[in-house]
Amino acid sequence: MNMTRGGTIYTEQAGAPAEETFTLQKSSFGQSGRVTVTFTQGGLQHEDALLTHRYGRADDRDVLLKTALSAAGAKVLRREAEVYDRIGGRQAAAGRMIGFQAAQSPVCLMVTRRGVPVSRCGPPPRLDDVQLGRAARDLFGALAFLADLGFAHRAVSADTVFWDGRRVELHGFGHVEPLGPSEALAGSALGTPAGPPAGGFPDVQAAAHLLLRLATGSPGGGTPAALVAELAEVDADLAQALEPAFHATPGHEVSPGEVRDRLWRSRPKPLPPERVPEDRHGPAAPPRQPSPAHAPAPPRATPQAPPQAPPQAVRAEARPRSAVRGRRLAAEEGGRAEFRELRRRQREFRESRRIAAEPPRARVQAGPVAPARRAPDAAPPGSGGVLVLFLFLGVLAVALIVSAVLLVR
Repeated sequence: MNMTRGGTIYTEQAGAPAEETFTLQKSSFGQSGRVTVTFTQGGLQHEDALLTHRYGRADDRDVLLKTALSAAGAKVLRREAEVYDRIGGRQAAAGRMIGFQAAQSPVCLMVTRRGVPVSRCGPPPRLDDVQLGRAARDLFGALAFLADLGFAHRAVSADTVFWDGRRVELHGFGHVEPLGPSEALAGSALGTPAGPPAGGFPDVQAAAHLLLRLATGSPGGGTPAALVAELAEVDADLAQALEPAFHATPGHEVSPGEVRDRLWRSRPKPLPPERVPEDRHGPAAPPRQPSPAHAPAPPRATPQAPPQAPPQAVRAEARPRSAVRGRRLAAEEGGRAEFRELRRRQREFRESRRIAAEPPRARVQAGPVAPARRAPDAAPPGSGGVLVLFLFLGVLAVALIVSAVLLVR
């Protein structure tokens, strides 16, 4: 069955994937092109009061096609298309715009996607501490990038954050608001209101609530202190880093960049075994611990000052860790100890091979030293003074004999 609807041409066959071809304006807002999208029969699609959302594939990429249902929906899509154009694919935790159609009705927007909305995942995802740390860095990194452009998202929720089983991705930029005066945006889709935002919470608070949902598998409720305590039962480090976000209120917000920096300080990325970078921008690896053979001796206790516990023990007592993180740290420490023991054995083996291959110069030098032989014609020590004395006595005797002869005459 071939149909034409509002500039959109598509072919649908019963029992087979449906292919639709769209003439879209490219993200450069200057070139047009045709994009063919394949939708699976019975695949995910839903709609709200403004837009329809359809999930398919185009050019071996997962894509999301949004179509406006009204004039208000068209305004939202124009706003979202301009935000994607400003992002320009520079943020890894946000999709990329494939094309935008506004010249004909209905207005539609096509973007790349990674996974599906958290609210559409079945069963609801429940992340471990490693996945939670990565999701928190991705989500607050995207919000901080958007804030650096001068905008707030204003619609962070389980419907606008996508999950693919490994990473999260931020969508739903149709309700963004400028952080400064909007006079500079006059004449653009970003300078006119696009309706009320999807949620009334600050971005950081909405993101913290979503991470709690990903940690527990269900939306949480209660006071900010109760939510922090609930998250601390799963991951104490993450709860401590997100505590200001849970307490944020309109007018007393914490910036996404500050929360992002707290996440990097409290949850530094460990050195991966395969040395594969986890994120595009990662912090420096922590310094290596010394081997047991070269470890410094512990400080001796003095009568004036009692011995102090190492800083690792103080941190562990001051901030309880989750059971999952404790098991992971214990496994990492066991691996490090085994590696240090192998290095120690390797050094001993190399030292023994070096000593065995070295020539016995020390034994040659330590043997008896033969005395130096004296030349046969060499004069004994002190013989020079004796010869001079004999010559002097001989001259004196000759002088006495000559004197005696002269006296006798």
